[in-house]
Amino acid sequence: MAETLTYKVQKYTEDIKNIFKGVYNDFKNKAYSEYKFELEPLEYEDFCLSVEQGLINCLVLLEDEIPTAFMVYTTEISEAVELNMIHCIGEENLNDKRKMLMDKFMELNKELIKEKVVTYPMLGAQEQFTPEITKYGFKLVGLAVERFEFSNIHSIQLFKNYTPKALPEGYKIVEWDAKYCDEVINVINTAFKNTSDALFDPRFASKEGCTDILNKIVTSVYGKFLPECTSVLLFNKKPVGICFTNITAGRIANIPLIGMGSEHCAKGLGEAMLQASVAKMISKYINQLTEVNASTETDNYPALKMYRRLGSKEDYYYPQAYRPIL
Repeated sequence: MAETLTYKVQKYTEDIKNIFKGVYNDFKNKAYSEYKFELEPLEYEDFCLSVEQGLINCLVLLEDEIPTAFMVYTTEISEAVELNMIHCIGEENLNDKRKMLMDKFMELNKELIKEKVVTYPMLGAQEQFTPEITKYGFKLVGLAVERFEFSNIHSIQLFKNYTPKALPEGYKIVEWDAKYCDEVINVINTAFKNTSDALFDPRFASKEGCTDILNKIVTSVYGKFLPECTSVLLFNKKPVGICFTNITAGRIANIPLIGMGSEHCAKGLGEAMLQASVAKMISKYINQLTEVNASTETDNYPALKMYRRLGSKEDYYYPQAYRPIL
């Protein structure tokens, strides 16, 4: 007769600290390969301290009193509840384990999710959970991660052979200056408030939220800000487009945001901003950085083609899940 296992989901507490270490270290060993981490995950003691201080939340699945899976999420960092990750050890009943963690998450946060969007990047093996996640009211957007590797001779040659088109009359591309802050906030809001980005990051829907996004980019919250490589598109001397750049890990640069008002689209101006930013990064950081990356929707064909023309390649794809306020 098969033995029946007993499952229990609970918040992380110090009394399970010693036995939880194994499942956390299993995640840590897979952070780069499975979950595409660019930064080193927290050391175990630092992770536990962050949970105890309320900086992050952790739910643990106990299987016959042994931790075999856990969920990490945050509720205070942005206007959304950010479900960062669900990690399971082993190969059996993975979706059942994820479902038990998700049930507990929904129970604990039933009032909060009436007021906040929930976001969940389903990287790696978590993609197997997409059929189940939709049953909790989540919707899905496909994202592609674009990489321009500085060591890729083909990409560098393709970029060098690229001939930028002349900008239409009245347009000019300049590097970042703090004097553009207020107008660029309006640009971000106009460019993204009606896009899918605003569905899983509701800050895009308001000028107050866009102010928070801009402030966190330029004060290096999301990575070391590169003002000299950030491109601002001017029309008649007024900002109408932006391509931000930063360094998110030791040698990895990122395009966290590129956009402009709809009346300036379909003129090759986004491509011109991107080319200007990448050219400066190659010129200034060719020996210090290994790549520059960005993400875009898998069905945004103009953006995908733009990145490809400049030498980037799609590295991987993943479903970005979000649960709107119902």
